[in-house]
Amino acid sequence: MGFDLVDVGGFQMVARDPFLEALIAIVSEPNGLSTAQHAYEAARDWWDEHSQGPTPAELLDAMFEPHDWLTVIADQERPRGDQEAHLQLLRDWLLLYWCRTGAISFTAGADEVVRPGSLALSQPGS
Repeated sequence: MGFDLVDVGGFQMVARDPFLEALIAIVSEPNGLSTAQHAYEAARDWWDEHSQGPTPAELLDAMFEPHDWLTVIADQERPRGDQEAHLQLLRDWLLLYWCRTGAISFTAGADEVVRPGSLALSQPGS
């Protein structure tokens, strides 16, 4: 069985992982800070429009098109159930990443809605 090497920045993967590639594309610079800013703005705008925060799924749907990520992340090597599990892991990781950057506030298992995070993200030049 042969493997194609995937070269992603400073490391190589033995097998291609489209979900990891999507995650890296979303959080690597120059996309990292702009998507964090987008998460902050989407959460803030949702609160302004609905008087409550979005669920994590609603936030991600407000941020990205299309809503069915499996139409964009092509991974025919895995069964559909495994693809959905990998997709959920990717979405959870994005939420955690944006929380760590201060863009949003959300505690999995405790919060039902996402809150906008630090105002520092909305300041020019920050």
